[in-house]
Amino acid sequence: MKTEFTFGDIVSVAGYENRIFYVDAWREVKATDEWGVSEYVEFELTDAINGEFLDAYETDLRLVCRKQFAEDYLLEYDVTDYPEPTGAAFHFTDDYSFGIGYAKKEAVGMAKGPKETPKTARALSAKRKTDELLDEYNDNMRLYETFGDAEYKTKADAVVAKLRREAGE
Repeated sequence: MKTEFTFGDIVSVAGYENRIFYVDAWREVKATDEWGVSEYVEFELTDAINGEFLDAYETDLRLVCRKQFAEDYLLEYDVTDYPEPTGAAFHFTDDYSFGIGYAKKEAVGMAKGPKETPKTARALSAKRKTDELLDEYNDNMRLYETFGDAEYKTKADAVVAKLRREAGE
């Protein structure tokens, strides 16, 4: 099955207004019962701000931001009125009505601590940004050493300048 979402995308979920989630994983489910076979996709999500876990159907999700822009999006995201966590637990969506799933607001399942808190999310965001810049620097230096093209050295120097700006903030 092909899905519209990929790992690291930021999505919103029906029934969880004003909250955003990372796509962590998905499952392709093929269920057989006496009426036939149904196939659908379930997603494992993590709240991007408070780290709560959520399982949701693909029909409940709406794309907010693609993975490659997620960190920049989160750096500018206003968490002033962000809803408080409802508890460190798994949440599941169900209740299909006319083929459209709607998320339940109560928690069910096993309790599990949050993966990221807002503080660690910011620290991880900064670390990811630094890691990306270091990867970019290393790529450009390898290309410079391999081909000797000064353009790659210039790009690597620009990345070093970005790293210095990030460290100074």
